[in-house]
Amino acid sequence: MKKLALLSLPLMLAACNGGSSTPGASVVNVTADKTSVTMASTDTAGTTTFTFTNKAGSREATINSAVLTWNDPATKAVTTQTVNLAAFTLPAGLTCAAVAANPSASCNFNDAGTTYADRTLTRIINNSELFSKVLAANPSVTGLPVTVQFNNANALPFTFTSMKPSEGGGVVTAPPKPAIIVNNSSYQTNPTTPISNTLSVTVSAGAAAGVGLKQLILEVTDAKGIVDTTTYSSTQETVTFNIDTTKYPDGALKLRAIAIDALDRRGETANITTVNVANQVSPSIRITNPVNGGEVTGIAPIVVQFQQNNTPFTFVDGKTTIEVVDSGDRTITVQQADIVKVNDGLWEARSQIDLNSPQYINGTYTLRARANVQLSGATNTSTIMTTSTFVNKSRVDEAPALNILMPAYYGGSNTLRPVLTRKSAIVVQASDSNNVRQINLRFVCNPTEVLPGQNCNTNVYSYNIPVNKAGIQYRLFNTGVLMDGEPYLPDGYYTMRATATDDTNFSSFREMKVEVNRAKNGIAGLGYNRATTFELAASKLTPAGAQWQIDGTTVNETRIIELFYNSNDQGIARELPSAIGIDTSRTGDAVISSGQIVFPAAGTYATSFVVQDMITGVVEFYDGANIIATTKP
Repeated sequence: MKKLALLSLPLMLAACNGGSSTPGASVVNVTADKTSVTMASTDTAGTTTFTFTNKAGSREATINSAVLTWNDPATKAVTTQTVNLAAFTLPAGLTCAAVAANPSASCNFNDAGTTYADRTLTRIINNSELFSKVLAANPSVTGLPVTVQFNNANALPFTFTSMKPSEGGGVVTAPPKPAIIVNNSSYQTNPTTPISNTLSVTVSAGAAAGVGLKQLILEVTDAKGIVDTTTYSSTQETVTFNIDTTKYPDGALKLRAIAIDALDRRGETANITTVNVANQVSPSIRITNPVNGGEVTGIAPIVVQFQQNNTPFTFVDGKTTIEVVDSGDRTITVQQADIVKVNDGLWEARSQIDLNSPQYINGTYTLRARANVQLSGATNTSTIMTTSTFVNKSRVDEAPALNILMPAYYGGSNTLRPVLTRKSAIVVQASDSNNVRQINLRFVCNPTEVLPGQNCNTNVYSYNIPVNKAGIQYRLFNTGVLMDGEPYLPDGYYTMRATATDDTNFSSFREMKVEVNRAKNGIAGLGYNRATTFELAASKLTPAGAQWQIDGTTVNETRIIELFYNSNDQGIARELPSAIGIDTSRTGDAVISSGQIVFPAAGTYATSFVVQDMITGVVEFYDGANIIATTKP
């Protein structure tokens, strides 16, 4: 929503009292770096530095003239002269983000972030330009009071002294003639060679013999046209400045020396010295929301900001990748967000996450943001990254989310019952913001859906695994072993029901129609799951790693779940895999293998597979051997 312009107090009073002031009229205050001026008719080098301040809430002001007033020494009559000056604009009494980079920048009051503030500009004016009419009327005067008033600003008091060219010993000395030497050897060899990091510059004032030095300035103008006349200054005749070029944008850095001697005469280098700066500094990236370390609930906006530093750049694909990682360094979600330009040098990308989702438990998470950029003048692209943490304080009083990952329906319409044998296993996934207390697996017989000869009894075929953990949990039911125990699960048609219950007694369930048929065991083309170890000279462990692979190759299309076990994580119990991988469809004539896994630490490791033949529907569990890795002696 746009803001309405406000009147400052002086303007409100003017409006209410019927004064003559125009609403928003500028209120300018001027100060000078001296109160006395001495000139000779041949003196053209002296200067005075004026500081112009436009008060907060004032309109912009144009400074293009000055009125000088004095009393004639002979007649005592008031004399007034107007001097026309090179016009410049004093910005309105507003401040905004652009002012930090450009003190002369104008601010739009309706833009976000614009506020009232004093605005100041500095101008160096030659005494010969400002006081020439005073000198012409008073060629020989001492301590003459003169007031100077720029446009409608306040009047400044000066004392003016003039002298003839022959005064001071009959010799008129020349103004300073400063010089610049760039000390970097690469520049001395080839002035067009780009310079990075430190630029060494020696500046000499070149003041006339016997004349003291008031100030020596190295004026630096960067590639954006911003002029710095305050950072590099000295009162020594010769001085060396070490300039940190990383503070300036890549491009042309223009140097000019200005010297002011004790007689207020000003001299500057005849030519501009130009140095090519190229630091190739990557843009800054930071996550501004959520606040680093802050607490977040519900739907949380994510804001990533990019800011140009020294080097111009482009985004390779215009997107940033945002990852949410839990305290165990597990990736919960990965998103991509479009990068949008906010203003010159600033970009932003926005996204959001729903912390009410079951995969987000209460706890600490890490946000990782990265983007690919192409720096100007660089051969290769660069990746910039940042991280931030937040604490999820959401609480979701809902039933756990539950999925049966294996087996799966199969057939042309995915409606055929998967087949369980003495070698089968079931894999389920449950997730909840509260603790998942347990996962239960039952086989229920429906008398209206039985195989010929199947006796549908009333026994409860129930298997239970305690969990007592929040977040995403994977569990394996080794039904091939369980079905022959007590109670015995006969062959036939069943409805398999998985139920997950959390600590608040909320439950959810999933059902799947299955066939139990011990006679259909075996998946064509597959044998045993064999483990092969290997050594690495650089590893501190023996063995360094292992590979688990099922003998043979598949004949039909298969669905595969790979189960990883690590004694340093969940443990080595087959019901509790440390992590899983899913291949929903692998074509026939394929090898099922874990690939070579390098062990990260001493411990016990294993990889098992649950495979379903998508033609026959048979599901079988291929358990992998435990491999113990120890530290080399």
